[in-house]
Amino acid sequence: MMQAGIVGMGIMGRLLALALHNAGWKVTLFDQAGTSNCSLAAAGLLTPFSELDRATALISSLGQESISMNWPRIIEQLPESIYFQRSGTIVLCHPRDQAEWQMFSQRIANQSTQQALFKQLTQLDLNQLEPEITQFEKAYYFSNEAHIDCQALMSALQKYFNINRLTCYVNTKITSIAPQLITTKTSTHPFDMVFDCRGLGAYSTFSNLRALRGELLWLHAPEVQLKRPIRFLHPRYSLYIVPRPGNIYLVGASEIEAHDYSPISVRTTLELLTAAYYVHAGFSEARIIKTVTHCRPTLSNHLPCIKFTEGLIAVNGLYRHGYLIAPALVEEILRRLHSHHRFIRYPEIWECYR
Repeated sequence: MMQAGIVGMGIMGRLLALALHNAGWKVTLFDQAGTSNCSLAAAGLLTPFSELDRATALISSLGQESISMNWPRIIEQLPESIYFQRSGTIVLCHPRDQAEWQMFSQRIANQSTQQALFKQLTQLDLNQLEPEITQFEKAYYFSNEAHIDCQALMSALQKYFNINRLTCYVNTKITSIAPQLITTKTSTHPFDMVFDCRGLGAYSTFSNLRALRGELLWLHAPEVQLKRPIRFLHPRYSLYIVPRPGNIYLVGASEIEAHDYSPISVRTTLELLTAAYYVHAGFSEARIIKTVTHCRPTLSNHLPCIKFTEGLIAVNGLYRHGYLIAPALVEEILRRLHSHHRFIRYPEIWECYR
């Protein structure tokens, strides 16, 4: 039986562990930070098309593969049900921001050759999809997008590891990672293959790695009944409102160039709440359950990268697209392991260790 050592228990490390275990590997996981990582601070948007205004066609392709081929199969394997909805995304814009509206659709058209990525809705069309959004005269609807409860998913993956007796070393200081070898503060662990999924912990491997801070509000809004994620365009930021069961809504937008884990700022809180209230007046009586801040690992080109050498693979740079692209990246790594590069689909993200 082949043995794999995975360092990093964010969404990339956990999905890789699941896939390798299913492929017959003996898997051991290590994490220095315990339960705190950016994967637990995400809203769970799976938006490969509406992200094309800021992302590349590569991100869109990885995301489409994840939604259509990977996420349903992953969820079926888990010991508890996961909230996963393929109900699409609605994009709105303030009436005074028509320039932003036009630039948004043009950027998406420039990035993709696919037709009918989205549909422009009239006010009547919008009211049929979301009856409580009444003050907007038009919207864009991306029907082939989805969202997922990523916190429940991370918990279910951990339960899967416990049930299947995968070894997990949490709060464990990693002193070095090398081909076929992981060294902690107290011991050395040999493996057939080592996988480095440390995110921001891998500065020594990815020299152009940097942190982008994200801030998120959790709201309980009994007077709001939204069925799908809402994105609200703004010249300075792009607000999103993501529904969860029980009238819970995750509201976020911020993306700050800083390696900063401090609590959410007053400015961001005011901007998010003001925009949410503009989208739906029912948010005026919402209760703030909690606020979340974390930092995302980002490379200079905002694209993922997989570095490889004999006995070692490192993946990083998932940026704000972790849940969108991680399942497809796992499948790409498996193709590399099984075919020695012959059947990989995304050669542009692979790089040899130097």
